[in-house]
Amino acid sequence: MNENLLKQCQKKLREELARTRASFVLDLKTNTNPVILALAELLENTAPSDWIDSINEKICPSQFPSYQRLVQLEAALCQIDIGQFGFCCDCEQEIEDTLLVQDPATQRCSQCSPVTKIKEA
Repeated sequence: MNENLLKQCQKKLREELARTRASFVLDLKTNTNPVILALAELLENTAPSDWIDSINEKICPSQFPSYQRLVQLEAALCQIDIGQFGFCCDCEQEIEDTLLVQDPATQRCSQCSPVTKIKEA
């Protein structure tokens, strides 16, 4: 992967991560469950790098799509940090640049992507 694409993806991931964090807290604040409301307050007073640990056992992830995206974005940024960004989590081949431009948080190449397999069927 070229350095320019990596920087572009990293920038895009960080910008979306900031938006997604704000959206997630807003989703929590509009919930009527007191535990969820307390979690929103906790997150507002917690460093974002510690959010995943604070959240994991307090919510049902499928209830909050923004949380699921938050985890994907955090994973992609972590992969950049450790030099594993852009490699398919299934076959370990490089993910096509076009897929990374569309969604830098993508984890699978076009051959392994369930969406691609469904379209081919």
